[in-house]
Amino acid sequence: MGKLVRRTADGDEVLAEWSPDDATSLTRAEDLYRDLLGQDYEAVRSDGTFFAPVEGDAFPVDAVEVVLSTGLGGG
Repeated sequence: MGKLVRRTADGDEVLAEWSPDDATSLTRAEDLYRDLLGQDYEAVRSDGTFFAPVEGDAFPVDAVEVVLSTGLGGG
């Protein structure tokens, strides 16, 4: 079971959970993922221990967690 999370100023928001065996939950998570990527969010994936950037726009079905956030400002 994977979790799609959006990082916000008020904390993390779980957007969807999916199972690779459940086509409906997977489609919902993929659609939300692609929608947010189209809004300039960036994604990292976790295997439960480590986080790594998601390369390309393919949805990482095998991830334990996918975290989407906007670019962080700084200077």
